[in-house]
Parts: sequence; C-alpha cells; structure tokens
Amino acid sequence: MIQLKRIHIEEFRGIRELDLALDCKSFVIVGPNGSGKSGVVDAIDFALTGNVARLSGAGTAGISVLKHGPHVDRRNDPASAVVALTLYDTESGQEGTLTRTVKTANKFTLEPCTPELMRAVAWAGKHPELILSRREVIKYVNAEPGKRAQEVQALLKLDRIDETRRLLRSALTKSSTTANAAAGDLKTSEDAVRRHLDVTSLLTPEIAAIINRHRAVLGLDPLDTLTIDTDLSAGIVSEGGRTSFNKYSAVRDVEALNEYLGDHDALSRTVAELLSALDELDADPTLVEALRHRELVEVGAPLITGPSCPLCDQPWTSREALEAHLAEKLGRSEKAAGIRADIQRLASRTAAELRRARALVQALVPHAGAVGSKDLQASLVGWTAAISAREAKLATIECVRQEADGLAADPFLAPANVGENLRGLVVALLAVPDLSATDAARTYLAVAQERWGRLRQARASSSKSAAAAKTAQAVYDSYNAVADEALESLYSSVQNDFSNFYRRINEDDELAFKAELAPAAGRLDLAVDFYGLGMFPPMAYHSEGHQDGMGVCLYLALVVQLLKSDFRLAVLDDVVTSVDANHRRRFCDLLRESFPGVQFIMTTHEEVWARQMQSAGLVARQSMARFYGWTVHGGPHYEQGGDIWTLIDADLAQDDVPSAAHKLRRSLEASLADITASLQGQVIFRPDNNYELGSFFASVRGRYGDLLKKAANSANSWNNDAAKHLVEGLKKLRSEAILAQEGENWAINALVHNNDWATLSKADFSPVVSACKQFVDLFKCSSAGCGSWIYVVGAPGKEESLRCACGSLNLNLRCK
Repeated sequence: MIQLKRIHIEEFRGIRELDLALDCKSFVIVGPNGSGKSGVVDAIDFALTGNVARLSGAGTAGISVLKHGPHVDRRNDPASAVVALTLYDTESGQEGTLTRTVKTANKFTLEPCTPELMRAVAWAGKHPELILSRREVIKYVNAEPGKRAQEVQALLKLDRIDETRRLLRSALTKSSTTANAAAGDLKTSEDAVRRHLDVTSLLTPEIAAIINRHRAVLGLDPLDTLTIDTDLSAGIVSEGGRTSFNKYSAVRDVEALNEYLGDHDALSRTVAELLSALDELDADPTLVEALRHRELVEVGAPLITGPSCPLCDQPWTSREALEAHLAEKLGRSEKAAGIRADIQRLASRTAAELRRARALVQALVPHAGAVGSKDLQASLVGWTAAISAREAKLATIECVRQEADGLAADPFLAPANVGENLRGLVVALLAVPDLSATDAARTYLAVAQERWGRLRQARASSSKSAAAAKTAQAVYDSYNAVADEALESLYSSVQNDFSNFYRRINEDDELAFKAELAPAAGRLDLAVDFYGLGMFPPMAYHSEGHQDGMGVCLYLALVVQLLKSDFRLAVLDDVVTSVDANHRRRFCDLLRESFPGVQFIMTTHEEVWARQMQSAGLVARQSMARFYGWTVHGGPHYEQGGDIWTLIDADLAQDDVPSAAHKLRRSLEASLADITASLQGQVIFRPDNNYELGSFFASVRGRYGDLLKKAANSANSWNNDAAKHLVEGLKKLRSEAILAQEGENWAINALVHNNDWATLSKADFSPVVSACKQFVDLFKCSSAGCGSWIYVVGAPGKEESLRCACGSLNLNLRCK
C-alpha cells in the first residue's frame, strides 16, 4: 500500500544526519558491520510504527525508545531525534511526508494530511512485519512448534486464535474440574445411602422394598413408585424424640471410614505420581521460575487493552510490543506448562480422594455427639477442617509444592490414636439402648430421607456440571476444528508459495523440494523434503545456509498471504546475506520476477552481494548507498549512487594507485564471475573455488564472441535486418574493447597477478581502468534504469536468446 521516496534522519540512534533518495524503487545499503546501516532500518521502523523492534522483546529490559532512541550525544533531548519519510500511497497515488520525533513517539505529523494518506499511514503502523531483521528470519523455521505457531499467527494477525483457544481451554479445565468434584460428591452421597440402607447397589425395587418394610412398621402406606424426588419419610409424625440418629447406620459409617483408612490404594498411587511430577519440576529451578512467569502472563495477557501492562501499569512502546514480549515468555515455558498440566491433573485427583475421606469423617461428627463424646466430636471437626484446608491448597502449583512433604507423610492428616478412638466410638454406639420398633423405623426413615435428599442434590449438581463440561468440551473441539480447518487452508497456500520460492532459489539441486505445514491445537509443525529421502524438520539435515534461505522464503510466503496486493514494501536488514553465495543471483531473480511491484530496501555488509543485486537488475545503479564507517560523534560516513568506477577515479585523483587497483581487482573478480555465470561460460573447475581472474577474462571474451556469431546466424536465417544491424554494432564494440584491453595487457597481467600492480603509476594505471570498464560494459544493459548483466536463456548447446533483465536487449539465438 505504501512505498518510500525519501528518508531524512536527524539525531536518531547512531545517525547524526542522513538523507537518502529511495524513489519508490528497490534499494540496497552496503557497508561493513558497525557502519550504521541498521540505524536506517530502525528509523523506518520508528517512523511507521512509533516503535523500534530492536529495542523490545527478550533481553531488552530497561531499554526504551524514549531513553535510547536519540543519538547518545542528544540522549537528554528526545525532541531532537527526528525521522521524516516521504511516502507514496500506491492506492490513491498521493504523496506525503510523515514526520515523527522520539519525544512524542506515539504521535506524528503528515503533510498533506489527506484521508487517503492517513489511512495508508495507519495501515503501515499496524504492519511491523514489513521490516525483518536477520535474527528474526530463523524463528519461523527452527522454532518449537508451539512457538512457531505463535510467531506465524502473530505475523498473519491470527494471534487472537491462540488467545481464544487458551481462554476456551481454561474454561474447559475449570468446568471439567467442577464436574469431577461434583461426580465425587455424587459418589460420596451414593455411598452414604448404601451404608445406611445396608445395600450394595441403588436398585430402585430393592430400595423401595426396604423403605416400605419400615413404613409398614409405622402403619404408613407403601410407596408405589420410587424416584429421586420421592419423600421416603412422607407421613411420619414427629413425637419429639431424636429422629436423625440410627445406631446401626452410624456403626456402618464408622466402619466405612476405618475401611478407607486401611485400604486407600487409589489415593496412595495418585499421591506417588503427584510427588514424582513435583520432583521433576524441582529438579530444574528454571522450570519453576518459568512456571511462575507463565501463570502471571496467562492472567495478564487477556487483560491487555493498550500499551501498558495490566498487572503493573508499566508503559510499553506499543500494545503489539507488549503482546509479543508476553508471547515469547509463554513460548519459553512450554515444557514447564506440560509438567504443570500433569501436576494439576494429579492434584485434582488427590483433592477428589480427600473430599471422599472428608465426607466419611464429617458423617461421624453427629454420631460422636449422639453418644456424648465431646472430645472426639471436636477432634473430628478439627480433622474435617484440616482435610478441607489441604484440599484448597491443592488448587495452585505453589501450594501443592508446599504440601508435598505433608502428602508424603500423611495424606489424611489423621489425628493421633484415631484407630483407638474410632473403635471406642463403635463400642459407644452399640451400647446405646435399642429403640422400640416404631422409633427405630421412624429414625431409620428420617436418616434415609436426609441422605436421599443429599443424593438428589448431588445428582442435580453432577448432571448440571457434567452438561456444562460437555458443552465446554464441544465448544473447544468445535473451535479447534473450525480454526484448524481454516488454518490448514491458509497454511496450504503458504506452504505452496514457500516451496515454490525455495525451489526457485535452489533449482540446481532441490528442484523437487516441498514443505508441509501442519497446524494442530496451538502448534505448527514444519517438515521439509531432503533430496527425496523423506520429510524432516529443517534442522535435521539441511545446512544453516539452507535453513536461512528457508526462513526468508517462508517469510515472503507469509507476507504474501497476509497482504496480498497490498504487499508493496519490505525492509530486509541483513536478511539477504543469509542466502548462500551460490544461490544469490536466483534469489535476486525471485524478488525481481515474483514481486515486480514491491520495493525492497535491503542492507548487507558484502559489496559483492550488493553488486549482484545491481547486475541482476533488482537494484538500479543510483539505488545504492555505501556506508564506509561510523564514529560515535559523527555517525555514518556514506554516499549514494556512486559506482565502483567513481570510487576508483576518486582514489586515482588522490594518487592512491594501490587502493584503486585493489578495488578494480575485487570488482573484476565479482563482475566477471557473474558475467561468466550469466553467459554460461566455461572455466577450469577449482575445488577450492579460487578461480583466476585471467580465466574469467578468457572465458567471457570467447563465449561472448560465440554468442554473437549465433545471433548473427539467427538474424540471417530469419532475414531480420534490425537484428543484423544490432549484432554488427555489438561485434564492433567487442572488437574495440578487446583492442583496448590488449593494448593494456602488460598492466592487466600485473593486475591479474596479485600484488604486481603495486609498482604502477597513476599514468600507467588510468588506461587500465578505462580498458577494463570498456570491456565490462560490453556485458551490461545500456538502459539507465536497468544496468543488469546480459544473460543466456536456454541450456548450453540449446541457447534460445541473449537478453537483459529489462528486455531492452533480446537477441534470438535460434535459427530457422
């Protein structure tokens, strides 16, 4: 949607003052490491977003744009740090100047301030992915599947998917925990009914028969039907005595607790597994710390509404920077999250067992009071409270860790002499005088109704919570299915583009390359083909250079998917350097041919790589800035548009022949290697890749002559007078360049043989420069806007045409 025409920088980062004319064309900034190239990238980032990505994220604590955006000499004057971008809105055709200062980074001025330009600037501010540094490239390829999903979805503006997924997962976990607790309470209530009725199952006919037998003793009508809503004690008239105590039922309650205390394998196994998971967590202190951070992040992330932390109110440069920082923290704690899930699951099971034990203890409290054992009753009340407190502590990881020793020693927190006290309670219960038949029947039915009522409530609660958990599971599964289906379709398009881009760059050895992106709940797995031997993670077999190339290609595929026709600008900070040397020309071809409407602004520390961009037609001659060095107080030393010949002339003007000769030799090595490859010339293979400059001279001279002969034969066979005339002109230029070269052979030979040029004078060397330039220019498109090397289309022996990148030269090499 936008492209850049000019950039003006003052007192920003390491730059004092800088102006570059970008002219909405692809542009390269070349210079050694530490020369200030990335300062330009930071300036573009800041102007468009109000933020500097390099100053946020992991490892940047205490660093901010306000404090560290201005040049160090003006660090206390943020208003002096200014970046102005003259931008072009490709949609409306309007041009405007966007200006932003560090002092008011969240505000900008725009002249003219039209609705169309404001919309374009707002759009750019929401797309920080337009700017990519080398350190970010590899994260798309070599990250863990969970982290990769976060990074890719953040770039594609799909990060809300994972946030929603986490919220739904949290709701599912809570509803499942509630349902499990309700199911445990239901089992406890069922056990209480079974104990009182002294039955092994809750079959309705069996229960009805027992209840009706006791109702008959009281002369009450039998119950014809029995449902959970039936009042088992209907018709009973209270006579003022105790109606909620039945000694035989009470004895069975005590025996149930004794039995559980003696045999609780389920609890013992669960506690053992829980302690083992805690040991794994405690064995690595970094996991504990990561877990603490993760819990805090998961609480705070959904609360973010602006560029400040919702938990501590710490300001951030932008909401996006804060969200990216929190997402990175979550990614680093994936292992801890897995252990946490195990601990939470086991803690929940332990709590369920403790609830069962607590219910058994609580049932004895009224029985102890019934026999007048106040001390035992108080002990049971305290025991119940202690178990309840332990249950509550199992709700958080930190409290579970604190309870570990206690769980290992005594999960029940049983008081001293509990066995003896329970035996004494049984004796006391059995010593209670038997009631009359009618009183016994009355109390039996009263206790039965009390427990039947609790069972009704437990069933209703369990049914309701189970339905809620089922709904939460259905919603979570449906969301995952819909999200994954949509993501699969999206990623299918991405993986096709990714595979195609990578094949274009590596067509010489990986023409059959393919990739697979497989999204799953919160994950994004990436597998790539390795020479037809199978699909593997990128790090498994591919070299680092190939992995870097994959990172660039995947980034381009993702941005294409996100922006589609709005993809008109990309700023790549030292990213192209990651493409290995053997495939850089194809990478240039990929950018030029697949993204003809995109302005690429690139930085590199390799002069040869920058020249390859020019020779491939990706970058025009004037679209290059050279950074020569940098000083703290002066900033970068740079120039724009000067080519290598201008630099050589500058050295000769200073009588610095050694520097001029060094530049010439280095330039010829790079240029003639490119020309040899473009013309499909032949040189003697060198396993060390150290080819002699003389071999390149001979190769391109002979090969070009052969190609012009083919072009002449083709023109004659097709009777193409225009082509005949063009070929004759090119032959003449070739002859003149060769004559000039031969005239300076003695000096060129000195140049070829390393340091022999050191003894040459300026008068000797100037003609050499002219002859070499004349020779090299034979192979360069004469169009001012192109300047690419000419190249052969077709395989050796089956050449089809000789042409340049812009199409100004297009000679047919095929005969009739």
